[in-house]
Amino acid sequence: MAILNFAVHLMSGAMLLLFAARFMRIGIERLWSQKIRLSLSQTSFGPSLLFKGTFLGFVMQGATVVMLMAAGLVGAGVIPLNSAILLAIGADLGSAFAVRFLTLPVSAIGPAAILIGGWLYLNLEDPAKRNLGRVILGLGLVFLSLTLIRDAVAPLRDFSGAAAVLAYMNADPITALITGIVLTLLMHSSLATVLTAVALGAHGQLGAIGGLAFILGCNMGGALLPLWLMRHEKSQGLTVAKTVAALRCGLAVVLLMVLIITQDQLQALSAYRADNVMLAGHVGFNLLLLLLAPLGRPVSGIFAQTASAETVNRFTLENVNDDPDLILSALQGQVSRMVDTFGQLFKVATSDLPDRGKIVSLEKQINESLTDLRLSYATLPDMPADTAGDIHTLLDFAIRVEFCGDVISGKYATIRFEAVQGEYAFTEMGQAEIDNMCAEVRKGIHLAQTVFWRGDVALARKLAQHKQKVADLEQESRRLHLQRVRNGNLTSLVSSNHHLELIAALKTVNSKLATIGYAVLDEHGGLKKSRLKSKLSLADKR
Repeated sequence: MAILNFAVHLMSGAMLLLFAARFMRIGIERLWSQKIRLSLSQTSFGPSLLFKGTFLGFVMQGATVVMLMAAGLVGAGVIPLNSAILLAIGADLGSAFAVRFLTLPVSAIGPAAILIGGWLYLNLEDPAKRNLGRVILGLGLVFLSLTLIRDAVAPLRDFSGAAAVLAYMNADPITALITGIVLTLLMHSSLATVLTAVALGAHGQLGAIGGLAFILGCNMGGALLPLWLMRHEKSQGLTVAKTVAALRCGLAVVLLMVLIITQDQLQALSAYRADNVMLAGHVGFNLLLLLLAPLGRPVSGIFAQTASAETVNRFTLENVNDDPDLILSALQGQVSRMVDTFGQLFKVATSDLPDRGKIVSLEKQINESLTDLRLSYATLPDMPADTAGDIHTLLDFAIRVEFCGDVISGKYATIRFEAVQGEYAFTEMGQAEIDNMCAEVRKGIHLAQTVFWRGDVALARKLAQHKQKVADLEQESRRLHLQRVRNGNLTSLVSSNHHLELIAALKTVNSKLATIGYAVLDEHGGLKKSRLKSKLSLADKR
């Protein structure tokens, strides 16, 4: 009965810790997500990326979320592969610093944080202030959960059975390492597992040797967890997770071998408190990992070649642990891949010799991607109102992307095939007008995808202005074309329907993609009750 009581109290404290960390992270995302994405999308050199990753790992209370964020950004082509790897390695160190901070004697601020954060969260209407309250309340709950874990672990000294298990782990580092891996995967958080292990070292009988091996297991488990969460992915994002996992696991294995070989010499560490040794080992491991950062590029090359030879699986939301942050990130990645595919489709359809088979294949991929999104959307659990709104916005954008695929692969491609077969021809001026519109639509595709990921208001406004520019080009081309017809140009007369339908299709596609810009402006009050707001509702009609 005593063992069962211990297990219930320990796991309840760990569960509260997981909830508190996620609760706080949601507030941070809602307050600063746009600034974070904007910072990550900017070109940075190695040390800067490592620093940004360290900061995000500390603030987000864990490296897994930063890893998924980096994987999504590299999958969308926003940042290079090597940059994402450096970001993820830095996040591991930031997570280690977060563990060290949470074990400092600052838990006395926990009740005050719960009081202040809870009041802000429950009583204020302003979203920014409520999210600030969420962050403060989450921090207070983290300290409370750590108190519960320490209280649950304290009686271990009186349990003979538990003492025997911990003694066995002290004598067998491999068992301690495996235990750390398993608990990290079960708890879905290396931070929670490390904090629990530190509590065992401080109040139980887990010694320095067993504790260090346990910490190595936690780091290996933290490396394997993103692979499990992303195992259905086949994009470059998975290459990031594989590369970091290879570096972390390789370093852990080497250090475990050193630990086993020098076990007798390391017995001197028993003179120090086991929890302090474990904390130092955890931070030291991730500092050593920084030295392996230059190996990220050659290691990623191995996995990138492997990934390119694999087929792409259908998108699902399996194993995201019902976490709104993970769900939103996964859905964003899927929609971004749809835009990527549409960009390829547009490039093929507007080329000098469009490939009919490739157009059909790419259009099918877009349709299947939207189908997968709808199926995943139908299985979503209840979401916070803000997250549900974000998901609805990105799903609405995905529907528009799929419609654009239908437009380009349908009537537009048919007209292009007829031109290749010599059924009609444009005048030199008419062809130049169409080529100019195609170039502007390509810019619109890139701009829409950037706005979708970054949510930047300035870029969203630029996208809205670009939409008007393409609309003006379409109107001017139509006017010039009709003028050529009126002047008796037979080439323009024969190709009149084709010319008008092509430029109308280009305008429609660009307008559909630009709606994501209006959504971002609306979210930040950039539309208000101005004429821009009415344009959002009229976007589908143009």
